[in-house]
Amino acid sequence: MLRHGDRIEVRRATQPNTASPAAQVAPTQAVPKSHRPSPLPSTDSSDGKYLATSLSTQAVKMYQRTEDGGIAALLELTGHGAAVTDVTIPLPHEPWLVCSSSLDGTVRLWDCRAADGQREVQKYVAGFAKEFASATLGGGNDHLVVGAQNEQVVFWDRRVGTGLEVFEDSHSEDVTRVRFQPGRRNRLFTAGVDGLTCAFDVGGCPADINDEDGLMTVMHTDCAIVEMGFVSGAGDNDVLWLLTGNEDAWFYDASDDAETVGNTLAYVPDTRGAAQRSSLAAGIHAGGLSQQVDYLVGCFSRKEPGGGSTVMIAAGTQGGAVGVYPVVTTGEGSDPASSPAVLGAPVVVMDGGHVDIVRAMAWVPDNTSEVPVTGAEDSRVCVWGEKTAVDPGGDDGYIQAGGKIGREDEGGRRHSPY
Repeated sequence: MLRHGDRIEVRRATQPNTASPAAQVAPTQAVPKSHRPSPLPSTDSSDGKYLATSLSTQAVKMYQRTEDGGIAALLELTGHGAAVTDVTIPLPHEPWLVCSSSLDGTVRLWDCRAADGQREVQKYVAGFAKEFASATLGGGNDHLVVGAQNEQVVFWDRRVGTGLEVFEDSHSEDVTRVRFQPGRRNRLFTAGVDGLTCAFDVGGCPADINDEDGLMTVMHTDCAIVEMGFVSGAGDNDVLWLLTGNEDAWFYDASDDAETVGNTLAYVPDTRGAAQRSSLAAGIHAGGLSQQVDYLVGCFSRKEPGGGSTVMIAAGTQGGAVGVYPVVTTGEGSDPASSPAVLGAPVVVMDGGHVDIVRAMAWVPDNTSEVPVTGAEDSRVCVWGEKTAVDPGGDDGYIQAGGKIGREDEGGRRHSPY
C-alpha cells in the first residue's frame, strides 16, 4: 500500500502485474431480455439496496436486492418523451427518490413509494433547453436540482420548482456530467467535452449562487470527459475519478481541505491498454482480457485493514467479460501526471454472463452481501457470484458459466463504446 500525498491510498507492488489469481465470478441471475436496459449508466442507492437503469423504452427501471443475493424488479418510471441520458438516486436518506434527465428537454424527480401514475413528483424545464445530458440533486438542504444543457449548468429550487441560476462561463463545450459529492453536499462537480472539471461550493443562500464566487478549482484532462464519480481514499468518498474519451483515468483530491481539492492524485494513461497488459502478465485469459480490452466501465474502492483504500478500475471486452484492476502508483517523482500509475493484476474477473459491451456496474466491494450487478448492450442485467470451479484456460479457450467454451473475439467492432 502506498499513501500518496496523504490523500489517496492505492495498491503498490514492486511487480505490479504479479499477484494472486483473480477471483472468478459467474452470473447467478440474469434479468430477462424483455426488460431491455439501454446502454446508459445505471445507478444504485448509497446503501446498495436499490438500483436504477434506463431502458430503451425511455423509462427508468427500478430493482431491489433480495435476501438471497439476487435482484428483483420493482417498478418502471415512465413519462420521458425521448431517451433518458442520466439517472441517479441522489439522497442517502431518501432512497425512494430518483432523478433523471432526458433528450426531451426535462429533468424529473420521481417518488418510488407513490402509486403507478403518480410517481413523477416534479418536472423541470428551461425555455432555452432542448435536451439535458445529466442531472442530479443536492446542496446543503438537498434543495438544488441541477441539469446539464449544452455548455450550461442549470439550477432549480426543489422546494418551489422555480429556476435559480444558470452557469454559462465555466465550460466552453457541452457539459457531460454533474454530480454532488457524497458527504459534502454543498460541493458540485461538473465535467465536459472541453476536458474541464469544475468544483463549485454552492452553499449559502440559493439566490446568491454564481459560477464566479462559487468556483473552487478547475481540473484539466485535455480530452472530453465521459463519466465521473467518487471513491474512497484516506477517507470516505474523498477521491474524484474521471474517465475520458481517449481511455485515460484520472483521480483528484476531493477531501475536506479546500486548499488541496483538485490536486492530481493518480493518472493512468491508455487505461484499457494497461488492463490488457496486466491481464496478460498475470496469465488471466478468461474472456479474452489478455488479448484485448475494449472499454472502461467505472471505478470502485475497497477499504484495507491497515487503513486507506485500494482504488480499482473496471474494464471490459466486446464479448462482455469484465476485469477489475487495482490502481498502482509507481512512486517515481512527485507529480502524478508526469509519473503515471499502472494497473495491477485483476482482482475479480466476471465472465460468462454477457455477450456484448457492459455499460454499467453497481458494486460495493466493502459489503460482501452485495455482489456486483452489471448491465450490457445484450439487454441483460446480471448478478454475479463466486465460481466453484474454474479452468483459467489458454489459447484453446476457457470454461465459462454453464460449461460453454469461450474463445478470442474475432469481431471487427470498434474498441471504444464512447
